[in-house]
Amino acid sequence: MHITINHTRAEGTLINGSEPGDGILELLNPWGFRYARSVGFIYLRGSRDRAADMRRIRGAQSALEGDGHTVTLSIDETVRRTFQEAEGERYQRADERAVRLDARADRLQESSDTKWTEGRRIAASYQGEPVKADHHSASKHLRELGRARKLFGQSVEEQREADRCRGLADAAATFEEGRKHVGTTLRRLERLRADKARLERQMEAIVQAAVQEADTEQAVETLVEDLARLDADHLDLCEQIAEWAGHIEQAEADGAKVWRPDDFTPGDYVGLGGRWYLVLRVNQKTLTVPKSVDWRARVYNRDNQLGKKTSTLPYDKVTGRMSGDEMATQLEGEAATA
Repeated sequence: MHITINHTRAEGTLINGSEPGDGILELLNPWGFRYARSVGFIYLRGSRDRAADMRRIRGAQSALEGDGHTVTLSIDETVRRTFQEAEGERYQRADERAVRLDARADRLQESSDTKWTEGRRIAASYQGEPVKADHHSASKHLRELGRARKLFGQSVEEQREADRCRGLADAAATFEEGRKHVGTTLRRLERLRADKARLERQMEAIVQAAVQEADTEQAVETLVEDLARLDADHLDLCEQIAEWAGHIEQAEADGAKVWRPDDFTPGDYVGLGGRWYLVLRVNQKTLTVPKSVDWRARVYNRDNQLGKKTSTLPYDKVTGRMSGDEMATQLEGEAATA
């Protein structure tokens, strides 16, 4: 049988030439391939909008060829979706998942309540009466009690599954909000920019190595393949950085506060949740604050600092600022009313 393994960033890694029940899926399962029942093809899970996973693809190719199949690889890293398209689909699928899980949770909750009520009815009908071993009613009594126990057990299991589905539905419903949270976005931007810088160094190293070894046709082909893949990765990163940076700009324009080094001076207090930390030093990416073992304290400063030990607090986790004078006034007021 002739099998083609196709990969584009727009569609992911797909298997063409296979039919259900031909044994191909079983060969490819160990390499992460799954069957998409809704559309009827085998795909590599998590391969969409990413570079080709050549380790898995080569492994799948070897497994197929070892079983006597002819395999053709078709890898095109230039066919891709824009980041906006991919991100929009993620939000849409999360919304659909939330609706689906909520409906399942409702069904399970209703079934659980019904079974629990029926079990209670059966148990209450005997009013705690013991089984009369020598009476003609004993067999029915035991059957009813067994049925009640079964209903209670099923009700508990369905309740657990309903709670699990409800939690997953809540997570799916807040997926977009979580993705766009200012602090989360700032951390993502930092990671993306680091990935971009690393990728650019990698591209430069590949070009320099190719210049030294570009005396064979194979070296040139390898250079072209590597640079095509890295160039697509670079474009993806640039799009993501531009998109998320624009989101931060819009969030600031809408009134969200993005904390930066200019907002603090040593002696200020920085808020993190319901706690306040004395700012000892202002750094480019973090604030240096006292370290303490008094986990119950609401204010961390020199009074409860553990020796001279310090820790750092990144700006993306900051929730507020207070000057030293404001904190002193607040502490004095609390002491006066204590």
